[in-house]
Amino acid sequence: MNGRSAFGARMVFVLGCVLAGAGTTIPAAIAEPDAQSRPLGCVPEIGTLQLIPPLPGLFLPLPSIKGPSEFDDLPAAPAGLEFPPSIELRDITQGFNDVVEVVLRDGALYARPRNSGGPWRAVAAPDCLNGQIVAMSLNNNMLVAADANGWIYSLDNLLSGPMLWNWTYSYGAPIWLWPGDRVAAADRNAQTWAISHRMSTSFDDAQGYRHPTTAGLVELVSLTGDGSRIVYQDPWLPPDRSYEIGGPLNGRFISESLSVSGSVTFVMNRYGDMFTRKYDLDMAGSNHIPGRYTWQEQGPKPSAPNQLVERVDPQYAAISLPAQDWIAQPKIPGDITGRLSIHDSGPAVENRELRVEGRHNGATGYWFKDLAAPDWQFTVTNQPLQQPVLAANPNIDQSSLTLAPESELSFRGALPAGWTLTIDHFDWAQTKHAVTLTSPTGRDYPIALYTTDELRLLPRGAGLDQNPRGLEGALDLRPADPRNPDNAELGGFIDTTLNGQQIYEVTVDATDARLAINPLGSVLGRV
Repeated sequence: MNGRSAFGARMVFVLGCVLAGAGTTIPAAIAEPDAQSRPLGCVPEIGTLQLIPPLPGLFLPLPSIKGPSEFDDLPAAPAGLEFPPSIELRDITQGFNDVVEVVLRDGALYARPRNSGGPWRAVAAPDCLNGQIVAMSLNNNMLVAADANGWIYSLDNLLSGPMLWNWTYSYGAPIWLWPGDRVAAADRNAQTWAISHRMSTSFDDAQGYRHPTTAGLVELVSLTGDGSRIVYQDPWLPPDRSYEIGGPLNGRFISESLSVSGSVTFVMNRYGDMFTRKYDLDMAGSNHIPGRYTWQEQGPKPSAPNQLVERVDPQYAAISLPAQDWIAQPKIPGDITGRLSIHDSGPAVENRELRVEGRHNGATGYWFKDLAAPDWQFTVTNQPLQQPVLAANPNIDQSSLTLAPESELSFRGALPAGWTLTIDHFDWAQTKHAVTLTSPTGRDYPIALYTTDELRLLPRGAGLDQNPRGLEGALDLRPADPRNPDNAELGGFIDTTLNGQQIYEVTVDATDARLAINPLGSVLGRV
């Protein structure tokens, strides 16, 4: 069987196993590729990423066999290649973790121990891949390389020595066995995508409860379209481009560059406005296998000692939803480029350092600060700037100067007892939606609808179409002050229709023509 036939047979076999009896249509994003575009055949299908999955207690890196001396066994880089004196930023040509720093040159990867200043040495790669890499991204224990057609190849165990590094081209459900996927970003040669490998010990949710994490999580995050859509590809999910991180400013902020580390996404527009957000499948409330979630207020509850106890014992705080929104970062008081970087700086998800290439007092280097710090500082490197200085970076918020159009989807429909619900400019990927609840007397009440994508094991198309997208969420009537005596009709609606709950949990089946909200049994039509 030739390479194309083997690839096609494996794709059909895996898809058949997943979709057997489901009658599901294969989205175009994962359909059989043409003969000129498929993963390179000499790259292994299976590696430690499949053999040692990120289950509880197993996300720690494997121990190095010989220590730093393993690098000495790698071939020296060819004479004549130029390398930077140090690696301070992560982008699509270089990266680092606590153990290693890696650089892409002439289609091949070169590495040395972190901060060693030692000689650069060639990273072992399959013959058909070596020399064909056009971009790379490294985060914690994993590196992803992309070829000219956008196919991705994963290199595992980057927190161990080179003797344990190994490649695979598999990526996607089921359990990292799908035969290949491509970077979702249209321009793979721009800083519009990055790999994220969360290995943190805890994270704080939007309400401040701290949650232990004992399993790792990988996602490939990409800017798509005009830069306002942010797709994430999890290797345990269908490779269908259907999962998104709703972007800043209700999804209208147009990002031009992106960096991600350990489930914290960092984006920037052309004017130097920056946002960060903690977000992945587990934090979003989409994965009930390891996570226990709630949309309700919890009151004073302690954090669980570990993730398993938190999952099964309700005396400990559940993960509060909705997930934490985007945070606007302060403007940088000086010249910058669009070359931004984020990396882990401690054990918790909140321990991240932001860096942006720039210039200060005539010297080149990078601006930096901790994720939650109020002010930027500058480190001089005297290395040449790799990207042009932004033409406009005034110390004022310009995030609204280039906004994508609002969603054209608006819905309205009847609720029980003569009430009506209206949602304007509905963007399914957003966590929070402004909603108008109208009483039988015609009075409008501003409330909120929170949603998160459901966990899917079957592929679907991106965005909204005729195939219902399942969302979990809640109607939050607290913004309308329902216990105010002047709002007695609203309070009565809550008591009689919503079981007395000001936060009323729902499911939403969303298409491009309607929203079905249950258990209310209401259908909102397109207006």
